[in-house]
Amino acid sequence: MNNEAKIPPQLRRHGWRPFDSAALILIIGVMIWMGWRVLIHFNYPWDWSVIPQFIVSNYGGSLKLGTLGLGLLMTLKLSLWASALGLFFGLLLALARLSRSLYLRLISRTAVEVCRNIPPLVLVFIAFYFLSAQLLPWPYIISLITGISPLFTQAVEFLAVDSRQLGLFFPAVMALGFYEAAYFSEILRGAIISMNKGQWEASYCLGLSRFQQYRFVILPQVFRKSAPQLAGQFISTVKESSIVSVISLAELTYSGQQLSATIHKLFEVWLTVAALYFIFNFALSCLFRRFERRQF
Repeated sequence: MNNEAKIPPQLRRHGWRPFDSAALILIIGVMIWMGWRVLIHFNYPWDWSVIPQFIVSNYGGSLKLGTLGLGLLMTLKLSLWASALGLFFGLLLALARLSRSLYLRLISRTAVEVCRNIPPLVLVFIAFYFLSAQLLPWPYIISLITGISPLFTQAVEFLAVDSRQLGLFFPAVMALGFYEAAYFSEILRGAIISMNKGQWEASYCLGLSRFQQYRFVILPQVFRKSAPQLAGQFISTVKESSIVSVISLAELTYSGQQLSATIHKLFEVWLTVAALYFIFNFALSCLFRRFERRQF
């Protein structure tokens, strides 16, 4: 059977069209014009030689991450934890929205609407200044973590941050996680609704309970079906993680702010930060796109 027939129409490649050529010429022309303006009229002493050491540096024969490299690593950790939290609560909200209980449907609908209609920056401020700073006893929590064992403390530092920075990392993950949960829930709810009724009827005829239907039949297909949308939401989480720089968590954007103020290379630093975000997200997009094509 022809492999092209297995690919949905929206994923098939189309031939080059005249409009594509015109658009490409226009884009190249704009880029050349901007480059010419920068070279001729932009009076700025460019110095890119100082940037690489702040990404990866060589100390004593071993490679170590610099300020921007550590910031990118923190962005990755923050995005992973926030996405995991958002996916977990998003699944709970999606199941609650589809529940037979009016009470659960009202609670989940309220939570989704609140998170979707409040800017994530405001959620970060609420999580940091109110929930984290006022309600959680961080000195006791930090002493408890460091008192368990050195190995456990190292595991916390490897998976998240230094225990002394948990007061910044936790509210950032909490705010981003609950914000993303609203969008994850809608993605999953839509995928569940679109499932063929035959899947439900067949699993019911096998004697499976509602929980077993979701666990063994529905949810595995839902996650596979909504994988592209979930991947796109994860990339969105990576970009939205930059807002936590307002609470001084040393992710990539905050690292760029501190570095540009220190070495006074504003354009080099921020162009590098933009390039790191682009390379990281573009690599994720290619990875997810490859995974998506292998599903068909």
